[in-house]
Amino acid sequence: MIDLEDAQQLVVGSCPPLAAVRTALVDVVGRVLAADVVATEDVPPFPNSAVDGYAVRAADMAAVPVELLVVGEVAAGAPPFAGTVGPGQVVRLMTGAPMPAGADAVAMVEDSARVGDDRVRLSRAVPAGAAVR
Repeated sequence: MIDLEDAQQLVVGSCPPLAAVRTALVDVVGRVLAADVVATEDVPPFPNSAVDGYAVRAADMAAVPVELLVVGEVAAGAPPFAGTVGPGQVVRLMTGAPMPAGADAVAMVEDSARVGDDRVRLSRAVPAGAAVR
């Protein structure tokens, strides 16, 4: 009797790869792509939030929990925040909203608690680039 790895190699070795086949889009369910599909342009054409949360400067998140000033709010489809996120500041974002200048990450709303009308306490540090697409 042969071991599992040898048996797998025998099976894979006896199955040559199939040639690519052009197929109508309506007939491709269950098939595997022969090549990567790559967009010719970024959609949307700007960095945006992958989650509901707060646009932050990762440097402000080094020691959590941290309480920061909420200086704005941007919904998906709305114009970008007009200002720049400075030290100790955040902007509330909905999923898909454009990232404001000065921010480099998004802290998820699930890791936050509002403190009054204009402050938020964030309980989990996020690295630069977190939840930004």
